[in-house]
Amino acid sequence: MKKMWAVLVLVLAVGLMGCSEQRTTTEQAQTPTSTFGLETMVTYYEPYPIAFYNTFYELGEPDITFEIKNPTDGPITVRLSSEYQGYSNPAIATVTIMPGETKIINQTIPLIKEKIEQIKTKTKFSLHYRIEYEENGQWKVWDEQTVMIDAYPMDTMVWAWRDDEGNWWPLYDYIAVFVTPKDPSIQDLLAVAKEYATDDFGPYSDYGLYRSLPGYQYQGDSDEEWTIYTALHVMAIYNALQDAGMSYVNTPIAFGKDAVQKVKLPKETLETLSGNCIDGAVLFASAIEALGMHPYIVIVPGHAFVAWEVRPGSGIINALETTMIGSASFEEAWEYGNQELQQYWDALQDDDPWNGVIIDIEACREDGILPIE
Repeated sequence: MKKMWAVLVLVLAVGLMGCSEQRTTTEQAQTPTSTFGLETMVTYYEPYPIAFYNTFYELGEPDITFEIKNPTDGPITVRLSSEYQGYSNPAIATVTIMPGETKIINQTIPLIKEKIEQIKTKTKFSLHYRIEYEENGQWKVWDEQTVMIDAYPMDTMVWAWRDDEGNWWPLYDYIAVFVTPKDPSIQDLLAVAKEYATDDFGPYSDYGLYRSLPGYQYQGDSDEEWTIYTALHVMAIYNALQDAGMSYVNTPIAFGKDAVQKVKLPKETLETLSGNCIDGAVLFASAIEALGMHPYIVIVPGHAFVAWEVRPGSGIINALETTMIGSASFEEAWEYGNQELQQYWDALQDDDPWNGVIIDIEACREDGILPIE
């Protein structure tokens, strides 16, 4: 065992892709209205991936956009409201538009968590909006509509959207919402994993890790030492899950255009002790992030696996093939993961996201892509 640990399996220096802050949209439905009093256009966005709702609020991404022009020679005060009937509280804004002025008002509709958690399959939201104007101290309705919006439940990942010009935009970064380091089940997993940080499994004492997983608290100087030090953390998690009976379930993976897919939260994967490649990558990324380390999820055509930075700020990462947990040792899964990383390296570094991407979970957090819970 110790002889194996003296060998550096693979180290790759990387220039990593961060997370995009742009929310793209599918079809935009526009309702223009024009008379002598107002010129209005309403744009709403669909589908709605409910798993992203915390991030939408954090980033201020709109569910609906009102464009209001006042062509008159006097100011007009308007009140704009929108809601997903039965699933949200209303968003309301009151603005005054000066003569000849055009204002664009975005609204992010506040969903009711208890309501959306009850949605278990693709459904329809009734988006209701109203434009009112003030006249002689009273509000009068200018435009009022209800439109149907596709919504996907909280366990569903939307991998790509199409904009109103027919262009596809990947949403791979949003997989970070399923990475939940603060979930109690992750803390329970790490408590068990610490018991696997003993010299029966690897050189834990040599690295000050005996029954301890402190993350990046290491004083070593060499990248080789850091590589083994951080791998020992991941190995403890791997061995704990393997002994618990964790297994790989071969279910279809649909990364790419026009694709939606169920993704298990880590607590669900731990409950069932089974998952596909993306479930396993999300679970390990959650545990690695909970340790204060820097995880990545690597997505290549038809597959996903987890990776981590071996030394903070180094840009050097190692990878693990989590689907091998039911049939192989950590050392084998670690070596295979690094081989995959090397195999796809050129595709991961080119400008075409459909060839593969490295999702930097830390960068996603900085950009406001938050855990779903």
